[in-house]
Amino acid sequence: MPTRPAPTSPAMPADHRAWLDLLTGPAAADVLDAALAADGAALESWSVRQVHARPGAEVTVAYDVVAGREVGDRTVRGPEHLFATSARASAFRRARGGRDGGLGPGVVRLDGGGRTVHVWRHPHDPALPGLAAGSTPDRVAERLRAAGVAASLLALETVTYRPLRRAVLRARTTGGAAYVKVVRPTRVDDLVRRHALFAARPGGVAAPRVRSWSADGVVLLDEVPGESVAGLVARTPATDQPACVDPAELLRVATALPRAGLALPRRPAWADRSAHYLGALETVHEVDAARLATLREAIDVVVTAGDPGPLAVTHGDLHAANLLLEPGTDQANDPAGDGGRARPRVGAVLDVDTLGPGHLVDDLACAVAHLAVLPALDPAAYAGVGGLVDRWLDVFGRAVEPALLRARAAAVVVSLAAGAEDAATVEAFLVVAEHLAAEAAEV
Repeated sequence: MPTRPAPTSPAMPADHRAWLDLLTGPAAADVLDAALAADGAALESWSVRQVHARPGAEVTVAYDVVAGREVGDRTVRGPEHLFATSARASAFRRARGGRDGGLGPGVVRLDGGGRTVHVWRHPHDPALPGLAAGSTPDRVAERLRAAGVAASLLALETVTYRPLRRAVLRARTTGGAAYVKVVRPTRVDDLVRRHALFAARPGGVAAPRVRSWSADGVVLLDEVPGESVAGLVARTPATDQPACVDPAELLRVATALPRAGLALPRRPAWADRSAHYLGALETVHEVDAARLATLREAIDVVVTAGDPGPLAVTHGDLHAANLLLEPGTDQANDPAGDGGRARPRVGAVLDVDTLGPGHLVDDLACAVAHLAVLPALDPAAYAGVGGLVDRWLDVFGRAVEPALLRARAAAVVVSLAAGAEDAATVEAFLVVAEHLAAEAAEV
């Protein structure tokens, strides 16, 4: 798609709220119409599918669009998936490692009235140049064959896609499944390096094996067999959920990560950025400032006074969906010990992109926070999770400061609330964060 001026408009919005209003409000129709016109199409209808707001960075909005194209003497109408972002072209160049190469096909830059918006048609993400290859079945099949996978590709499905950040797709083959992870080209070496640390420790907690990787950001990973801890909890009856996963098993995993991870760059913990996420809740989600100030004070008082403990290797995103159970142990605990069942044991961790130095309390706080919000996401499936949260807090609180664990877990929940898509979820998550912060002041 070539460059085309956008309709004139007021000066570029300087804050996230203004960008959200622009890209989700009536003016978005002008942006989409101009982008489609640059590609010889006309906007028929549009709707916002998803909003990705990253305060301090960019706002990106996904749209479901119906476009009309002239084919001969008739107009052909069809669905298209478009994205518009406030991110600048310089951010795309940095993501590609400084290589320019233009915006690429399927991307249009719209300039007008002092603002710049980039619009692309999926899968032509300007920061993920490998997404087109990673989401095209024929091209994925070629890469699987080149990586030594002697099986035919049956289906390719998107597991997750965070615009400008990463995508994960599952490739179903006649021989099982593999995963296609698409990251920014600048992140490939770091990602492969982290997976290699697990491969160098046979017999320990595993991570998916890297089959191949390429400079465009496409990484092929083997599937690791086993159900996730989240899956186990969801299929456990509510009355049994409080005892279905032994917290000691999570402690074992959290303290058995590759020690070589200490040499990796350190990332800030969620509690270190709580002011940032609270600010996002005020500006993006319009949460009452006084309420947020109270929550921030409750978290900060405990975090400032607490001792996070020594530096250790941390996963950085340790939660139930990223923990896979060893096959054969993927069933609920038998507290009485007389049921003849194997206790659930974690055999592998997923999403090791954030492995590096940190504090054990933050990995445990992450696990608690993600578990604590599950009932808000699916009340029926996770009706008994409250008891499991209490059990994890009790056991984890013997390994780290119990008050600090709760305060830092509250900070993680705040970060999840900042990224929530609707007001109801924001409110539900805030209630969880406030509960954890209140407990932190009492233990």
